[in-house]
Order: sequence, then C-alpha cells, then structure tokens
Amino acid sequence: MSLSARDAVNPEQKNQGKFPAWLPLLLFCISAGLFATLWGYNYSSGNAEEQLPFIFRALDPSFLKNDFFTNTFSLYGPRTFFSEFVAFFARLIPLATVLFLLTLTANIAIAFLSAQVSRYFFPRSRFSAFLAAAGVLTLKTFWLGYSNIIYRSFLEPEHLAMPLILLGFFLILKRRYIPAALSFGIASFFHALLGLELGWILFGVAVLDLVFKALRKEPQKNKLLPLGVGLVMLAAFSFGLLYPYTVQPSIPADEFIHLVAYVRHPHHYLPSYFEPWQWGQAAVYLLGFGFAFWYALKRSETLQRQKNFLLTIGVLTALLCLGGFLFVEVWPSRLWTSAQMFRLPYLLKWLSIVLLTGWAGDLIENPSDKESRIIGLSAAAGLVTPVSLAFVPMALWARTMILPRLKIPQKLLHDIVILILTLGLAVFYKPEFRTWACFFIQFTAVWLIVFLKSRKAGLLAGTALPLAFAILFLLFTTTLTPPSFLKYELPVFSLYKTTGEVAEVASFAKANTPADAVFYTPPRMGEFRYQAQRAIVVDFAAYPFQDLSMREWYRRIADCYGVSPLLGFDSLEQLNLTVYHITDEELKTLSDKYGFKYAVVYDSTMTNYPILFRTQSLKLIQIP
Repeated sequence: MSLSARDAVNPEQKNQGKFPAWLPLLLFCISAGLFATLWGYNYSSGNAEEQLPFIFRALDPSFLKNDFFTNTFSLYGPRTFFSEFVAFFARLIPLATVLFLLTLTANIAIAFLSAQVSRYFFPRSRFSAFLAAAGVLTLKTFWLGYSNIIYRSFLEPEHLAMPLILLGFFLILKRRYIPAALSFGIASFFHALLGLELGWILFGVAVLDLVFKALRKEPQKNKLLPLGVGLVMLAAFSFGLLYPYTVQPSIPADEFIHLVAYVRHPHHYLPSYFEPWQWGQAAVYLLGFGFAFWYALKRSETLQRQKNFLLTIGVLTALLCLGGFLFVEVWPSRLWTSAQMFRLPYLLKWLSIVLLTGWAGDLIENPSDKESRIIGLSAAAGLVTPVSLAFVPMALWARTMILPRLKIPQKLLHDIVILILTLGLAVFYKPEFRTWACFFIQFTAVWLIVFLKSRKAGLLAGTALPLAFAILFLLFTTTLTPPSFLKYELPVFSLYKTTGEVAEVASFAKANTPADAVFYTPPRMGEFRYQAQRAIVVDFAAYPFQDLSMREWYRRIADCYGVSPLLGFDSLEQLNLTVYHITDEELKTLSDKYGFKYAVVYDSTMTNYPILFRTQSLKLIQIP
C-alpha cells in the first residue's frame, strides 16, 4: 500500500456512525488529565507568592492596602487579566476549587489538542493520538531557560494561555488564519509575551512559506485575504495589550536589563548563566528528536507536506534564541530583553513530544517490514529520559547506515537488543518517579484502548484505568493511608502551606497584630504575606513588572538584605545571612524608613526587642 493510501485510512472512521470520532479521545483526555493533575498538585508550589496577592486584591480591593507589592496591582501589568479572570470565578465558588479546576481544564485541553495534532500528522494511528495525550501529561523534555514540562501541577498565567496557543498553531497548520489570530489574541490576555510572540512567529512562518512557494513557482492553494485579515487582527491585539505599557513611566534601558535579566531572572534570560547540564540535556534531546523526525517523515505524507513549515519554525526559533543571547548579553537591548526569547522553545518542546509519541505510536500500531513493533516499544520506553530517547533513532540509523559500511553484522543492534539497551539507559539515568510511573500507567491505558478486540471494552478499560488511579489519589488524601513512596506525590488543595514554622508565625501574627501592620521578613518568605494577611516590606520572589516598581523593589531588597554579586536565586543565601546578623539599630533605621513595627527574624538573630512569638528557628519581635 502506498504512503498516500495508508495515510488516507483513518481507523476511527468505523465508529462515526455510533459516536463522533473525537469523543473517545476526549473521554480519555479527561480521565488521564484528572490523574495527571492530581499527581503532585499543589498550588503553594510554583509562583504563588507572585500571583495570590493579586488575586486576593482583585477579590477584595481593601486587601493589604499598605503592602508595596500588592499595591502594584493597581498598575497595568502582565498579571492583570489573569488575576481578574480567576477572581471572577472565585466570587462564585471557593478559590481553591477554581485554581484546581482551571489547572485541570488547561491540562485536559492541552492533551486533547496534542492528540488532534498527532492525529493530523499520523492519521492512520489511533495509538499515536492517545499516546500524544498521555505524553504531554507526563513526559519531560529539556530545561534550557524555561520549564521542561508541558502539563502543570499548579496554575500559572501561561498555563491558561497554552491551550489557546496550541489551538492557534493547529489552525495555522490547516491555514485557517482568522480563527488562529483570534486564538492567539485571546491567549495574550493571559500571557501577552507568549501569546503575541508565538502568534507573530507562526504567522511570520506562514508568510515565509507562501513566499518560498511563490519563488519555487508551486501552485498556491492559500487565499491571501484570510492571512491579511489574521495579521491585522493580531496587530490589533498587540496594540491593545502593549500600548498601556508605553504610557507608564520608564527607567533607563541599562537599569531595566540589569534588574530583569541579572538581578531577578538570569535563569530565564542569560544563556551564559544556564548550567552546563542544561545545554547537554538540550543537545542530546534535540539530537534524538532530529533523528526521530527524519524517520517519522517516512511514515506520514502529512508530515512530509508540512516539513518545510516545521523546519522553518525550528530554524527561526534557534535564530531568535541566538538573538536573545547577543542582544541581552553582548549588545544589550531593552526590546530583546523584554521579549525573553528563551521562552520560545516551549513550542518545540511540545511539538517534539507530539511527534515523538506519534512516531512511536505509529510504529506500535502499524509496524512495517523494516521497523517492528518492538522498535515502537523501544521508542515509547525511551521517551522517559533524553538519553534513552536519543538512543533509539540513532541506533536505527547506525544499524542501517554505519554497520553495513563497517561490515559489522546488523544483528549487533537487533530489535530486542535496542529494547534492552533502551530500558537499561532509562534505568541508569533514573527518570523522575512521576514521569515513568504516570507514563507507564497511561501507556497501558492506551494499549487497552487500541488493542482490545472489543472497541467498547477497550475504551472503557483504558479510560477507567487512569480514572481509578485518580480516585485512589483522592482516597489517599482523605480516608486511606498512602504508602511512603507516595507521600510527596499526593495532591494538596490548600492555597498555601498550612504547616511549618512560617505558617505558625503567620497564624500568630494574624491573630495578635493590627490588620494594617507591616512586617520585615527574610527574603524568601513571601507566603507570609497571604498566610498572615499582613503587609511585608519586600520579598525576593514577588517581583513587579512595572518600571518604577522594579526600581523600588530593588531599592527595598538592597536596603533590607544588601546586594550580592551572585545572580538571581543564587544570591538568596547571601541575602538571607543579613537577617541572621542584622542589629537592632539597623532594624530601627529600616523601621523608620518603611513603617514596620514587627519583624520575623531567625532564632539566632541577636536582639533586645520584645519577642512576641517563637518557633524552633524563627521569632517574631516588636520594634518600639
């Protein structure tokens, strides 16, 4: 059967008379998404110190009226629409419920859209579509400047934006430019940086694709009018979202770059700051993906048609990241710094999981004479670590290209040998427990859906399996005693840490100090702000994004904790030492300047001020 004919066969067409082809996929995504979201869900992780104060302020305009960071919510900023959106629902149902449901909804949407894109590229494989949904909910890619996962176990603005961005990507693939622009525009309300940048990049690639086809004198099936309307729509969203920043007071470009890229976020902005293992991890992962993409092209005519489009995205992203180095560290530019180019590979990370799972799934469901089902199993198993992932396609390439030239028997890399070595590499490099366990459970569920003789029984069993584990996780948080190895994997639905010394001090402060009191705290104690519902002078995590507020944040950090030659969060250890050694005279000077009468210091901090409350390592003191 020719490649074109094989691609035309869609195994799910058999079910269209009974129920829509997308319904089984959606049911699996809901079940798998619930399981994946519950595993490790904890809103107090992530960037809660930066987000919760704004949500509380959106719910209650009087919340912490004298807190410097919370007051920046009154200024237009990147968290404005996100906070108001969450607060809208939190007025109807409890905030903790809203946060979980939005996280779950975004995970389900990402899984479902990933499955649809996989089905678009590998139309003859049900396994590919379901495995793509499982993959984006479980697998890790490479770090390099931003997150290495696609799913989330806590809510962030970009997580709400991602389903809309992925939808925009899918619509661009299908050359539906007007709804794509609308999708990118709406995504930008949640995260302007990612929504607008990825939108412009993908529209730019669409324009380049048309230009290249025109130069090659290929027949054009695309209408220019929808593309033009989409560009105008995206420009309108860009103007509406970015113009308010232009009317705010600004600080000099060198000061902006120093504060954003060097003081607070070098792990996102400075390639020279990225750790060597991050570069090595990315190199290995992308090398393996490159080989796998080459093999996947042979199995999908759709992928072949979109090859140039996808390669252009990859090349353009690499060039923009290069610009993110040159124009941030070598020839600093405020515009390039603001763009934070090393967020852009997120699209490649997502697409790599979709294509890798698609290739593995198609191998498993539709093995050929040259590529067996065992190779498909090896490819799927290898997804749990970058090294094992890279090994499988490179081993295939070595078997067909290198061994014959060296006159070495190809049996040296027999299918079974590749599988054993893949599993060995995965075990050796020790993937995170959640990654391999969650992926194995969902892989088993996909196998049941695709290969049980009864389609209905397969769908029921495959959907029920992750749902059963989700229910088990809920029971472990309520009635059942969990095994020790799951102790730190269980979901936490409280808005913030309710146990520990910080929570104890915060609880005392909330009950025994005036509501308008201001506190001095150690630099990594931003959660005290909403645990105690008391204002604090400053903390390192809660960073404002308005120019004058950035300057004020840094002034407060320098006054309260000093200045460290180290960058980003690496400076926290040295900044924190200030709290151990701060004197009563220094506290009094800061008290007069910033108007606080209470301070949380360490138990070993020498002070003659009255101690109101004490834990093992902290104490709350009052400053006359």
